[in-house]
Amino acid sequence: MTSSRRSLIRTAALALCAMGALQMSYAQQKLGSATLSVVPSTSAVVLYVARDEGFFEREGLEVKITEFASGAEAERAMVAGAVDMGGGGVGTTLLMANQGIKAKNVVLLQKKPIFTLVASNRANLKPGDLKGLKGKTVGVSSPGSLSDLFFRIALRDAGLDPDKDLTVVATGGLAAHLPALQAGRVDAQMTWEPSTVTLTRKEKVATVLLDLRGDDVPAPLQNLLGSSLQATDKWLSTPANLAKAQAAARAITKASRAINEKPDLMVPTLQRMFPSLAPDLLTEIARVEAPAFSPLITKEAVDHMSKVYRSAGLTKSDVSYADIVDPRLAAEWK
Repeated sequence: MTSSRRSLIRTAALALCAMGALQMSYAQQKLGSATLSVVPSTSAVVLYVARDEGFFEREGLEVKITEFASGAEAERAMVAGAVDMGGGGVGTTLLMANQGIKAKNVVLLQKKPIFTLVASNRANLKPGDLKGLKGKTVGVSSPGSLSDLFFRIALRDAGLDPDKDLTVVATGGLAAHLPALQAGRVDAQMTWEPSTVTLTRKEKVATVLLDLRGDDVPAPLQNLLGSSLQATDKWLSTPANLAKAQAAARAITKASRAINEKPDLMVPTLQRMFPSLAPDLLTEIARVEAPAFSPLITKEAVDHMSKVYRSAGLTKSDVSYADIVDPRLAAEWK
């Protein structure tokens, strides 16, 4: 056997060994399954992209996603242990910390809130006219939900008391927002996509009063983080569950950056979530929402949110970065 032939055989053998090692490594990193609770919304799209594009699978994680009507319900399922990790507002983890509920943000989904406040055209209110809501009825998804919390912050900034100057009612998920406005049960509604474009552009029954996705918002609402994936300290306390959370954080980080680069990755999920919406509106939603996807939660952002929540009377004590962020998870947001 010539030396060149022996070299070729050696190279082939090494390649087979390397392939075997990779396959073994992949098998060893299989972490099992994890259940996630979410609200079907634009912020949740990154979870579906992570699943459908194989980001979770490549991290060795099998994910089951359960949908709820509001962020408050999704988080309650997480706190109760009905699911492993829950999607909800970063701000809600501040509230939980004040209530003695120990939970951490696994990874940020969107760095800005997804909500808009729309008013029925019959209310004859102009954009930005929050004072005009005095004496009126406004819908939020549920008490304590992120839509409720942000609405209350905006009202207080406008000099209104949400418990005295108007009536706040729970209208439920997206499907209920159009009927509530059409029937006159509410004069305005805190909503999110695709309801925003449905109400204002498709059905043309409402006008945007406040868009929290933009930069032209009241000072207390500036630089407030949007939604995140969360888990209780109790669930994270076992090494196996921590490994699942770290894998989820890596997968979602990669999916977020993929969406930043290619917003159209959102469209198939948006079509499944909202099949009645025209393709051009879905594409527009993807274009507007894609830049907001980011995995990073900074200390500066948490400090700012803690100050705003304390000033608004939503929390009684300050919440620190360490209270709601685990450095072992933050290390995965690269």
